[in-house]
Amino acid sequence: MPDRLPDLPKDRPQLSDLETFAMQNRLDIQAAKCRTQSVASSLGLSKATRFINALGVGYVDSFETDKGHEHGYEISVEIPIFDWGSAKVARAEAIYMQSANRLAQTAIDTRSEVRESYSAYVTSYDVAKHYRDEVVPLRKTISDEMLLRYNGMLTSVFELLADSRDQISAVNGYIDALKDYWLAETDL
Repeated sequence: MPDRLPDLPKDRPQLSDLETFAMQNRLDIQAAKCRTQSVASSLGLSKATRFINALGVGYVDSFETDKGHEHGYEISVEIPIFDWGSAKVARAEAIYMQSANRLAQTAIDTRSEVRESYSAYVTSYDVAKHYRDEVVPLRKTISDEMLLRYNGMLTSVFELLADSRDQISAVNGYIDALKDYWLAETDL
């Protein structure tokens, strides 16, 4: 493990096409696409076989006392009077639409998560930069001035210690902001 965190970059790194990258590389999106494609293929199969289900083919080996053994194949055709397979096709279409809507919801959630992570990344960078560029140098200047006032016997030791505590608190705040930035970058 390194002794300290890496320094904050001078400028915020520009990350473009994060949503596109996430849409192409996230496993949940790819799994939802595969599920939708398999449901679509089963929908096509349901549409193609809805009339064939009335056809029956089988082997016959029957025995009747007056005819003896009969061997052969038998084909039976059912004539659908009321059922043209529309209920089966409607069910398959409903399942397909459900799968397509799940895919769309997964894509929407992915885009939202990417935007949320990027927003946290930008915010944590801005906070860490504010600490680095403004808060810590200002606390250092205040501490130097307080030390000069102490040397001139204008302040007490307790005020000098309180100022040192405030300066340490500012440095600790910067370290926490830097840690939050690197965690946000990792999450992104």
